[in-house]
Formats: sequence, C-alpha cells, structure tokens
Amino acid sequence: MTQVIKFNSNSKKVGFTMRHVNQQSSFTKRNIGCRSTLVAAAIAGMGSTMSLSATAQNERVVALEEVVVTATKRSESLQDVPMTITVLTEEDIRQAGITKPSDFLNSIPNVTFLQDSTGESFVNIRGQTSSRNSDPNVAIVVDGVTMSSMRTFYQDLLDVEQIEILKGPQSALYGRNAAAGAIIINTKPPSDELEGSVSLGAGNFNSSSFQASLGGPISDTLKFRVSASTKDTDGPWTGVNSGEKVARYTPKMGRVRLLYEPNENMSVDFKYGTERTKGGSLSAANAQVVGLPIGSFPATELDANFADMPFVTNVTGLFDQTYHESTLKVDYNFGSMVLTSITSWTDLDTYWGGDVPPYIPDTGMPGSALSGYSYLDENISQEFRLTSETDSNLQWQIGMYALSFKRDQYSEFNDDLFGSVPATRNKIDGPEALQPTTSFGNQYYTTDSTAVFANIQYDITDTLQVRLAGRYDKEERDVEERAPDEINPYTGQNYNLCVELTGRSKNECRSSNEFEQFQPKVVLSWSASSNINLYASYGEGFKAGGFNPLGGREAIIAAAIASGQDASSVYVEESYDKELSESLELGAKLQFLDNRLSINFAAFQTDIEGAQQYEFVPTVGLQTTVSIDEVEVRGFDLDFKAALPGQITVFGGYGYTDGEIKNFAANPIFNGNVAPNSFKYNAILGAIATIDLPRDFTLTPRVEWNRLGPIWWDIANSPGTKRDPVDLLKARVTLASEDGWEFSVWGDNLTDEKYFKQVVAIINTFTVNFQAPTRTYGVEISKRF
Repeated sequence: MTQVIKFNSNSKKVGFTMRHVNQQSSFTKRNIGCRSTLVAAAIAGMGSTMSLSATAQNERVVALEEVVVTATKRSESLQDVPMTITVLTEEDIRQAGITKPSDFLNSIPNVTFLQDSTGESFVNIRGQTSSRNSDPNVAIVVDGVTMSSMRTFYQDLLDVEQIEILKGPQSALYGRNAAAGAIIINTKPPSDELEGSVSLGAGNFNSSSFQASLGGPISDTLKFRVSASTKDTDGPWTGVNSGEKVARYTPKMGRVRLLYEPNENMSVDFKYGTERTKGGSLSAANAQVVGLPIGSFPATELDANFADMPFVTNVTGLFDQTYHESTLKVDYNFGSMVLTSITSWTDLDTYWGGDVPPYIPDTGMPGSALSGYSYLDENISQEFRLTSETDSNLQWQIGMYALSFKRDQYSEFNDDLFGSVPATRNKIDGPEALQPTTSFGNQYYTTDSTAVFANIQYDITDTLQVRLAGRYDKEERDVEERAPDEINPYTGQNYNLCVELTGRSKNECRSSNEFEQFQPKVVLSWSASSNINLYASYGEGFKAGGFNPLGGREAIIAAAIASGQDASSVYVEESYDKELSESLELGAKLQFLDNRLSINFAAFQTDIEGAQQYEFVPTVGLQTTVSIDEVEVRGFDLDFKAALPGQITVFGGYGYTDGEIKNFAANPIFNGNVAPNSFKYNAILGAIATIDLPRDFTLTPRVEWNRLGPIWWDIANSPGTKRDPVDLLKARVTLASEDGWEFSVWGDNLTDEKYFKQVVAIINTFTVNFQAPTRTYGVEISKRF
C-alpha cells in the first residue's frame, strides 16, 4: 500500500505509528475478567473470520501509516516530535464514529474527561485537574485558536480532519491553561476539487442525526467549504414528577470556510461557525443527601457507585446555548520564513436552570427553589508568529499573543411556586410574580492577556536534537458585582450579596489582580536508530488565579464565629493565586517489524504548587476555589498498535497516575489524600479489521474495551465519594462500497453499565450526581462524493 504524505520543507520524513481510540465512559463494579473475556472473544472471532480473507490476500501485512502533526505549530512527522501524542486521523474518526469529545477522550491512557448536563466540561491529563469556577489545565485549540471557555467544548464535533492529544506541559507553546497538555483539533479545509458527504443516523431513545458538507473551487484562487449537522435525542431517562426526558439533547451546527490563495506565497483562510444547543440541564442530575429521602430512595449513606436512581425534580429543566465564532488566518511565505496572523472572535450565550437540589417537590409554599445561570462571553484574540522555513540544523519560531475576554455572568434563585423555570432571564421578579426572586447576582469579569513566545530546534548531530521553548504571559483580571444595591421586599435582604455581607458600597464591590509567569521547556531527543527515538523533557506550567464571590470570605468568617469557631479556621480567600507546575518526562517511541508494530512509553513526575480545587461552603451556600500548597503526581503511560496478517490492526494502552496532596497548610487534615477528579488508571484494548468482499465492497468491524480505574470526587476523600472501576465495551461494523456509500451499525456501553460520569461533592453528606448514558445503539448511512 502506498501512502502519500505532504511535508513542509522543514519536516523530516520518518516512519510513524499512531493509535486511534474512542469511547464513551461508563461504570460497573463487575469483575474485569468478564469484560476482558468478551473483548478477547471478539478479537479472536475477528481473527478466525479474517483467516479466509488473509489466505486470499496471501497473508499480506500492511505497514502502519505515517502521519503529519501540527503539535509544535509547524508540520512534522509524528515520530520526530519528542512528546506523548495520540493522533486521530480522518479515517480513524470515521471508522470509530467519533462525533463528540466523550467518544475518544476517556479511551486515551491517563486522560480523564468529565461532563455534566449544564454545559460544564473538564479534561484532566496525568492527574492535573480542572475544577469548577476556575480555568482548565488543558488547552483546546481549534484551527490554531485556543478556546477561552471549556463551555464551548460541550458542542459536537463537525467536519473534523484530525485530532491531536498532547500530554505533558504545553504552556511554552500554547500559554495559559496548557500546563497538563493540549487538544489540537483541525477541521477540514476547502479542497481543490468539488467533493462532499452526507450522513443520516438513527438510534434508540428516539435519536436521529444528520450531517453534510460540500467543498471545492470557486475560481483559480478561491475555494470554499460549508458544513452543517443536527442531532436530536430524548436520552434514556424520564423524570418521575415532571414527566420530561431529562437527558434530551439537540445541537445544531453550521460552518462556512473560504480559502483565498492569490499566489504561491500567500493564503487567507476565513472561517465562520455557529451552534445552538438545547437540553435538560439540572433535571438530568441526581442528589444523594444522607438522612433525607430522595423520591422513594432514602439516602442512609453516600454511595458514588449507586447510579440506578430516579429523577425526581418536579420542574422541567432547561439548557440553551448559542455560540458564534469567526477566524481569519493569513500566511505569507517570505522564502526563509513564514509570517502567520490568526485573528479570532467568539460570542457565547449560555443559560441553564432548573430545580435546586435536593429537589424537594413543589409544596405551594416558599422554600423549594429554582435556579438559573447565564454566561454571556465575548472573546477577541490575536496571534502573530514568524516560523523558519529552512532545512538547516537550526529551526526557530517567535511570536506574540493578545487576548481580551469579557464575561457578564448572572445567577438567580426564585421560589418554586409555579413548577417551572421562570420565563424571564437575567431579571429580578418582584413579590407579585409567580416565582419571586430570592437571590440575584451579576458578576462582570474582564481578562486582558498578552504573551511573547519563542522556540528553537537544533540538530546537535544527525541523531541528537535539542528543543528549547519559552513563553512569558501577563494577565490582568477584574471583577465587579453589578447586582442592584436595593433591598429585596420579598426577603428583606440586599440584592447585592457583596453589599449585604460586607457593608461595602456597590462601587467598592470590585476587585482586580495581575498574574505573570515565564514558562520554559527543554527537550533532548536521541534517535538511537531509525526505529528507536528516546527523549527527556522538563517543562513548567501556569494557570492564572481568580476570584471567589465578593464578600464571601467575610460571610464565612461571620458564620464560623456564630457557630463558636475561631475565625482563623477560615481558609477560603476572596481571591486565589496562580497555579504553577514543574514536570519531568522520560519517553520512548519504538517501531518494529518494518513499521508494523509501534510502542510508545513515557514516565512522568509533576509537582504542582497552588493546585486549584473546588470547595462548597455549606454554612453560607457559596461555591469557592481553594489553593492546595503542594500536590505531587507520578505515573506512566503506554500505548501500542500492531498491523497483523489479514488487514487486522490491534491497538491498546494503559495509563497509571498516582496523585497525592502533599501539603495543605490551611487544612492539614487533607494531607496524604488522593488528588480528586482523575482516574487512578485506565486501560484500552481493541481491534479493527478490513475484509474485502466481492463487487468491491469492504466490511470493517471494530471492537473496543475500556476500563476506567477508581476515581475520588473531592479533596476530603469523603466516605462514599470514590467510584470503583468501570468496564465498557463498544463496537461498530461498517459496510462500504468503492463508490463512497457506507452503512454502519454501532453500539456503546454494550453491557449496559449504570454509573455516574461525574459527582459534585457539596458536603460530606450531600452530593449532586450525573448519570452516564446506558446502552446506546443505532445505524448510520452515508455517502461521500
């Protein structure tokens, strides 16, 4: 099989192997042997089925493909890049049926993906975690632009060409919020010839999907691509009291892209996309409260493994998100270097609301509550960079970056006297309303960030290379409470929580802070032979600090004193400091048997200072972020891919992470606890085969097993907040014709495991939990032309 790969002049062509994985998470307490047996039997069955095909093909074995990546902001062969990278090509994405982040992220060693029904997403790599109300530790980069909010990662993937998952510190290249890694997503660009695709799907839970794309030349210098998709599902559950489909989900997306190339040295790439998603929000959550009956299930103790719970809210929840983005990328090749300019604008409008846990049914009296939250985000960013375009021993890149981010955030609580989410949003409802407002907040955040960066690659010898990178980030952050300074006639308290709690004037209810950091990275790599690459790296990461609710610290102190505690016991501050990390990694990329077997291994240690973690303060009902003085994370990850006779490919991997809270001076009782929100380990094993059939048809079965190791959900390691390992099985079979028709049958969570995909620890006797999808299956038919 001949594979044609395009390389830039600064790229080296070296054999590469990649792994492709995908999965949607699930949970079980059953024995791993049962799941392993299922996978082994499926793979063995594949092998026996393939034996006839293999004989007909004279036992030919096709070498693994070579792949070009853009992880270092330049095109390189993956085997040349001295870092741990998982790559999903367009073919991998299609064969695995990847349409959303959860389809692949939890199938990668030492990657944890958490998501709830309110639009929150968290990607945790190698034990460096993200938490609610603070920035992520993993950068999401789409077509060269870093997402300013993880809420935009809630949307489905559309018309994607390649996905690269980078592990380890990437701050030197991608700056803020890339301390643990980065996910690089490249969408399909306009093509030289008219081509496109259309796909229709249907599945259980009244699910349907549609996706289409078309692209090609308009003139000799201008090309286009348009794409659109829609999906609709009721989800697996129905609310006991509301009767609604609590996990309903309906995203609609569209994108247009234009590529203008007036000559061989210049290209102008413009992209505009929009998305609208609706869903069930808080109604798709369960609550466990010790001593309080929930529906017909009294909670005598917390149990993160008991996920077969009813949905008992009496209020129909609502998630409504609209997103717009536009990007202008200009490249100009001067011969010895390329100038790149990337300008981006995004606008996000998110609202989610519903009943407040623990979902006490409407009594017709004040007390049961509704909540609603809005995030109105606007982001403008600009990046300039110069990249060397030479084939010499020294290659370099320099650049600068600027970001302006604004968030207008609203939160409101209303009495549940009508059994529905209020029709008005971001507005106070007076005592005469059907659902009077009991609490109202309006925080306005601004972030102005600037950075300069540079990196070089130098070939010391033909086999020894050093890479040096550095980035200096400076970030200014401001917040002000804009809720009216007025007494709520319904409650007798000030609408402005800061004024109410602290006695400050409204003009004094604001805060600002500045964070800056230099983030270096150095990598030494050695090509011991044409198929053995070894490397060692050191890198530092940075995540800016932020703000807790204004006046919150004073309120917590007052509550502590009122309960007879010492004020010095309060460790929640009005703001929290930046998070810093230092990481060491040793890795190897190995190829054997004429590029038919690849093995990648890396061991790492990361020391985190000021680790940001979510903590709920029950005495005053505030969500806060605290900084842990020191967290230490150690581990390793391994993955492999092998091309076997008969066009069978086997892939797999294993990741292990040991994260421990080493020092939390403000609350030493947590010292020695397991760092939360990251799997202790995860394992992957799968196979994909290609069976040639008569009349130019091809059958492609694919099977994958995943085990997600145990995970703690809170820094206190409270009893009942540890989820046990879960085993998952998924499969997909595709029948394809030579003229572009494909028919697929697929299934996820085939063993129908019941588990929580995320648990939010409120206190040690109260958690809010989000169930993962049960068994899902469906069919798809598509045509590429």
